Amino acid sequence: MAGDEITVDQLRQLLGVQADLRQQAESRWQQAQRILVSLLESFAPEEVEQRLKSSQPLDSLKVDELGQLINQQINSHLRKAQEVTNGTGNSEDLRALKNQLLTIQGEIDRMREENRHLASEARNLREERDGLNNQLAALQQVSASQVQKPVPAPNGQISEESPRKEGAPEPDWMISWRKAETFMRDATVLRLLGETGLARRPLIELQAAERLGIRKAGGSLQSLFNRLEGLQLIEFFRPWDNSGAKTGGRTPDLLRLSAHGRLAYWLLAGTDPVQNEYDALLTRHISPEHTLLNLQAADVLCEAEYQVNSFPPDIHLPDGSLFKPDIVAIDPNGKTLYVEVEVEANKNHEQRQAKWRNELQASGGEIYVFCDNRSCMRSIRSEINFSLGRQAGQCCMTNLADLQAGKRAADGGIWLDVRLNRSFS
Repeated sequence: MAGDEITVDQLRQLLGVQADLRQQAESRWQQAQRILVSLLESFAPEEVEQRLKSSQPLDSLKVDELGQLINQQINSHLRKAQEVTNGTGNSEDLRALKNQLLTIQGEIDRMREENRHLASEARNLREERDGLNNQLAALQQVSASQVQKPVPAPNGQISEESPRKEGAPEPDWMISWRKAETFMRDATVLRLLGETGLARRPLIELQAAERLGIRKAGGSLQSLFNRLEGLQLIEFFRPWDNSGAKTGGRTPDLLRLSAHGRLAYWLLAGTDPVQNEYDALLTRHISPEHTLLNLQAADVLCEAEYQVNSFPPDIHLPDGSLFKPDIVAIDPNGKTLYVEVEVEANKNHEQRQAKWRNELQASGGEIYVFCDNRSCMRSIRSEINFSLGRQAGQCCMTNLADLQAGKRAADGGIWLDVRLNRSFS
């Protein structure tokens, strides 16, 4: 189901809830009117008969008018009761008044119970309406961005960072490189970098080997990368605090096109290169490690046939709250998910509580979390439970370390810890 179809479905649900609320209000008014008319019929039959004769039946009166009439009748009967108490009335009048008052009390109790029931249903409907409003607001804001990745500037368009120099001749180093025996192989890999924006060396080597017809990465690719680095067309970098990854193994080397490399790509392809995936995402996330895990989470989701947007817009909720999803994904059934990517780190507790409350609102009660390892997953689960307390919803979690080790859910899916339709406390 496409994003706009989902939004239409949410609108239909919202209209249904609004109709139910109107129906509840009308039902409550009609019920109150029936009860008040019934009270007057048993409590003040003379008044009922008099109004019928004057063509003013009780069911033509508004609820507040019926209430005023009942108050008048009660005050009249209280005066009569006082007269009996003072000795100016008779005991039969007193007994009749007592019976009428008991009848009234029973009707009032029944009306109160009905009112509590209707109020509870109306409250539930208002909460459902508010939840749908939040979901609808979120879907409308992400539907415009759809599934996207950084794209190169169109041919003929020069961005501020474009390496293109209008009318300039090819530099000497480019002319020399074109004459090199290894130029075609080197240029194939440089084109790969410019077309995809890939930054992680292991993935680049896999795709480079495929393009070059090499069975697996090895010494020949190592020599090729060394040549490109020696020509100052690419640069390697390692922004990690530690060499070991929390998901196990070693954090990957990263590489990007240098200024010469971007110009060389433009000279080869006639267009600007795609922005490096790591550089593009780094500004959105809290650390190099968090940026890397977002890239890896997107890979896992894509392999599981989700459509992935790693650059979703900020979502402004109707109550003024701001929700910043890490990833928006559409599952194979067309359902939109907001996936939070989490690494173990010291975090502001108040901000974290607000984060999970906002995701719960935006998603309609469905939280999806992608962690780096099992320890982080347990920690985040406890944090979510504490933040959301008795609010109802479902939480689906997974972690990269277990997925890389081959672990899968019972249904073969990637979400390893699924807790459905329950409170978080």
